[in-house]
Amino acid sequence: MDVSILILAAIFFVLALIVKFLKSSLNGSQNPDDSSTKHYQYQPIKKLCTANELSFYQALVIVTKGKYTVFSKVRIADVMAPKKGAYNKSDWWRAFNAIAKKHVDFVLCDPLTLEIKMLIELDDSTHNRQDRKERDKLVDMAATSAGVEIKHFKVRKSYDYFELERSLFGIEEPSTNEAAQA
Repeated sequence: MDVSILILAAIFFVLALIVKFLKSSLNGSQNPDDSSTKHYQYQPIKKLCTANELSFYQALVIVTKGKYTVFSKVRIADVMAPKKGAYNKSDWWRAFNAIAKKHVDFVLCDPLTLEIKMLIELDDSTHNRQDRKERDKLVDMAATSAGVEIKHFKVRKSYDYFELERSLFGIEEPSTNEAAQA
């Protein structure tokens, strides 16, 4: 009789271990060393922008003349979201996930209200790749769908401020007579 109790206890112990293993596999590990509490090591990234982005940012700050606040590297899901009421829950999440991890290079906002006025993409040579073309097409479609203006600019070594201002805001160069009268 003593042996049968030991065998039953051993079987019970093995079953308990199996249940615990299956439970932790299905629910994720409850181990305090798991990734949710692990202390990863990080290093700083010294600058928010690349040299090309910084050059364009500086030009944007000059041509916007304080009429807009310029933000850099903004997550698209922070400037637009899938249209309310247009999707069931599952499709809403699909639409959200399509933009959630993507960023635009610059956002122009009203300096007092931070209302979004325009999205700007700075296109370097990577935008010639097929995957980037598809990404740009998605971003352009999303912006158009949301009624948010988006403009693309090619990377340059330097920027003509008047040309950039004209491209952004449609400002025409004053004629010689108008300039003389001013």
